[in-house]
Amino acid sequence: MLEKALEGSKKYWAWVCFLGIFALIGTYWYIRQFNEGLGLTGLNRDVSWGLYIGQFTFLVGVAASAVMLVIPYYLHDFKKFGKIVILGEFLAISAVTMCILFIFVDMGQPMRIMNVILHPTLNSVMFWDSVVLSGYLFINLLVGWVTLGSDRKGVPPPKWIKPWIYLSIPWAISIHTVTAFLYSGVPGRHFWLTAVMAARFLASAFAGGPALLIILALIVRKVSKFDAGKDVIQAVSRIVAYAMCSCWASSSSRPSTAASRAISIPSSTSTRDSTAMPSLCRSCGRRRSSRPSRSSCSGCLRSGGKRGCFRSPASCCSSRSGSTRASA
Repeated sequence: MLEKALEGSKKYWAWVCFLGIFALIGTYWYIRQFNEGLGLTGLNRDVSWGLYIGQFTFLVGVAASAVMLVIPYYLHDFKKFGKIVILGEFLAISAVTMCILFIFVDMGQPMRIMNVILHPTLNSVMFWDSVVLSGYLFINLLVGWVTLGSDRKGVPPPKWIKPWIYLSIPWAISIHTVTAFLYSGVPGRHFWLTAVMAARFLASAFAGGPALLIILALIVRKVSKFDAGKDVIQAVSRIVAYAMCSCWASSSSRPSTAASRAISIPSSTSTRDSTAMPSLCRSCGRRRSSRPSRSSCSGCLRSGGKRGCFRSPASCCSSRSGSTRASA
């Protein structure tokens, strides 16, 4: 099947050369980063996450979204997904590959990644993240290669591949769940300290991944003879809509207790400071004295009420509130 990549029109080879130029530019800058260090990227102690980790998070979601096509096709026998499910599996392969490469370049010295393999630590989330990523890459390579070969021959996939397909479903969920656990374990980033982080990651993955797949299917239909079908694209768009609703629901949930403690002010301090802070005058609405016993500013106290009003502050405010109620 690799011989198909060596065949194409002039536009195809022009596109390959265009991408190759970008690859060479990236290689040049990575060699500079390897020699000079991560300081070249602008990362420092306070900004420890940048483009590498941001792209890693997004691409993990793209890879996990392939399960939204595998479940309807293999578990619910939704045959319309027959063509696009193979495209989704190979999209997951490319996404996981880029995830692993982003981790390599973010390490600064790629030799350090060997410590995870040579010295595995079972209580380290990084170890389990490497396990689920490499395992998901292997499963998708195996499943995608076998199903694509069967589709080219016009025969159903062999029975021995079905257990691997079913194993890919929980494995796809695990790669984004472990990533969420990894972020939630960073004590210096209080925004991430929430138990709903895994649900948010999965909901956003199930929305962003199929959306990217729709764009890819439309591009492939434009430049080649591959057509997933209008009904298939509409079905995937409904999956994206449901996932966006669940993502909104998880984002609107209350923050965790740890995050609330991190951003809240102690009640004793807020009570003590509120008595000393100047507030608004009850009569004229301007800043009043900082003494808690006074409810009006010094000008209203001297005039006996609101500026230009010779009533007392209480009667002035009561008459104003009474007129407000009457007008309401």
